[in-house]
Order: sequence, then structure tokens, then C-alpha cells
Amino acid sequence: MLNQILKLSKGNPGAMTFLMEIVNGNIQSAIFGLTIIPKITECNIVGTDLYVLWSDLCYKNIEKVAQLCRNTPNDVLIDACSRQDYSGRKLVKNYFD
Repeated sequence: MLNQILKLSKGNPGAMTFLMEIVNGNIQSAIFGLTIIPKITECNIVGTDLYVLWSDLCYKNIEKVAQLCRNTPNDVLIDACSRQDYSGRKLVKNYFD
């Protein structure tokens, strides 16, 4: 598991914190992780982009991350996560439940 976290976080401390919260958080966080991990792996959302997903797009709310992973088309999610200027929020705002 640690190797997977290191691989996905690419050394980004914020991304690592997010992944550790999924792994070490409550049962609800782990359940959300079942939606999140496959999607970020499929879309290759790693490192800084992963931190942007969690922090900038979802305000550090794991449930919101799971919603985006469940509802957002891959190309839109990849584009939104690659933006470090908060402009990705506009791209994903309609994909929250």
C-alpha cells in the first residue's frame, strides 16, 4: 500500500496526505476510496494534479472527490485537475451531486 501511495503522490505532500486520509480515515473514507482510486489511476491523476483534485476542486472533502470521480468524464476531470489557478472549478461545478 505504501508503494502505491508513493507512486500516486509523486512526492507531493498534499497528495500523500489525501491518500493517507483515504487509507487511515474512517470506514466512509475507505468506501469513497473504492470510487476514487480506480478513477485517478485510469486518468493518471497523480502528484500535484491529485492534490488539486482534493484541495482546490473539492475543498479537501473526500465525499466531493468521490462525486467528481463518479460523475465527471475523464477528459474534463483530467483538464480540471491540471489547472493550478482554480479555473478547474468552473469545469467541474456541474458534476457534483
